[in-house]
Amino acid sequence: MKITNEVLDSYLSCKTKAHLKLAGENGVVSDYEAMATAAKLRSREDVVTTLLARIGEGGTCRGVNVTAEILQKGAPLLVGVTLDGDLLSLGFDALKRVDGASNVGDHHYLPVLQSDKVGRQQKLLLALLGLALAGVQGLRPTIGLVARGAEGQLGKVRLNAQVYREAEQVLDEVKRLQAGGELPRLTLNKHCQLCEFRQQCRMQAEETDDISLLAGVGEKELKRYNRKGIFTLTQLSCTFRPRKRGKRVKQTNHLHYPALQALAIREKKIHVNGTPDLRRKPVQIFFDVEGVEEGSFVYLLGVLVAQGDAARMHSFWADSQTDEVRTFDAFLDLLEGYEDFCLFHYGGYEKTFLRRMRKLVKRQRVVDRLLDNAVNVLSAIRTCVYFPTLSNGLKDIGRYLGCVWTDENASGLQSLVWRARWEQDREPVWKEKLVSYNADDCVALEKVTECVQAICEVAKSRSTEAPAGPSSPTIAWADDMGRSLNRREFCNVKFAVEDFNHINRCAYFDYQRERVFLRTSRVIKKACASNRKGVVWLARER
Repeated sequence: MKITNEVLDSYLSCKTKAHLKLAGENGVVSDYEAMATAAKLRSREDVVTTLLARIGEGGTCRGVNVTAEILQKGAPLLVGVTLDGDLLSLGFDALKRVDGASNVGDHHYLPVLQSDKVGRQQKLLLALLGLALAGVQGLRPTIGLVARGAEGQLGKVRLNAQVYREAEQVLDEVKRLQAGGELPRLTLNKHCQLCEFRQQCRMQAEETDDISLLAGVGEKELKRYNRKGIFTLTQLSCTFRPRKRGKRVKQTNHLHYPALQALAIREKKIHVNGTPDLRRKPVQIFFDVEGVEEGSFVYLLGVLVAQGDAARMHSFWADSQTDEVRTFDAFLDLLEGYEDFCLFHYGGYEKTFLRRMRKLVKRQRVVDRLLDNAVNVLSAIRTCVYFPTLSNGLKDIGRYLGCVWTDENASGLQSLVWRARWEQDREPVWKEKLVSYNADDCVALEKVTECVQAICEVAKSRSTEAPAGPSSPTIAWADDMGRSLNRREFCNVKFAVEDFNHINRCAYFDYQRERVFLRTSRVIKKACASNRKGVVWLARER
């Protein structure tokens, strides 16, 4: 299979996906991926229409194969063109002519890429298109153009030597995969939730017990583990050692340890590091919202009010963005009737929404009160509480605690699909799915919050040496495990192999010579210094 735009885009997201695409395999496309692909095609057509209207049909050339003869004609804009070669078959959203001598005349062309954002991946894609274009016009473009929005406004992206070097490395690696080279090591990442091969790759990672199953482990951290010979979750779980906090450390929060997360999964127990703190109030309000990805519009507010043994669910729906303020005002009307309460949410999306709405509504003091009483449950979990789950997502922890969602495929991405379908045909079934999904999230948030609060009570009773209640969750304490692991006993070590005893004795001699006698013997101190700094240093001293 030739190297296409889809293969290059796949490689920049996941090397395994690029290999599968080059092999001609197809997976199960999710509803969200199909919706995103269709939206991208519509945006591309809108941009092309805008560019054609701006320049005029007479000055453009559309749907041709890029050759030196075509570029020599000097059309101001080439739209929807393709560059075919023996190994490559790349499509260009557009090519824009600029002044500057090249092999095709006193002008050359810049690649145009339609995208709503500009990041490392978009830069590399433009550089890869520039490399392919340089094979025809004999000049690498130093600038790439990104068409944003339906207006098709062109923004400049500089393509320097470093970007081209990275692009050449990517192209060489893709060509190696195309030629049947060594397969890349399977590594799960954030793109997996969007990928058509997600189920296939996850099953393979579970069979090998790969570390990348942990959602909190990044690419750099994963490479660091692999350099140490740690490839599986079981191996990672054996490396956890609790860190001793200094007496002068003012920060109360702990770091997140992936090794402790792996240990919790291996032992199937909740592990606690430190003393978590999650306050409890007479009125506990569990808040979850549904909106677009970038957070510019929230169309559904879910509120579960728990007071004593009673709990009541409230949902506030917005048909369009113009109804968002009205919906939020109804939400404020509900909360104004409560005095002493806590507003629990999961993650930073809800708090960002509250801060944005504070600028749009008149009752800013009420919003300030909400912000003061808002508590992010995820922050308490991430630093202190380690559930035996592969991620700290609400779905994973909620299902571990016994929560069930009405729809089996319920997720944040799927909710975007349901909202898009509701906006398209206004069928009530999609609205019902979203309201039910939001209510399930609120119930799961309540369950998770109560579990963490119970753990906090156990941690406080542990510090005061009071007995824990019968409903307390079964947990393991990281510091107790550290005491047993760090315990030292004075005795003669019995080695399984006698040669190890000889090696240990020699190491003990070297340690005494280089460390213990260093302060008492000037001769040995001088010899150790010569070993570290070399003979030249000794010559200068003499």
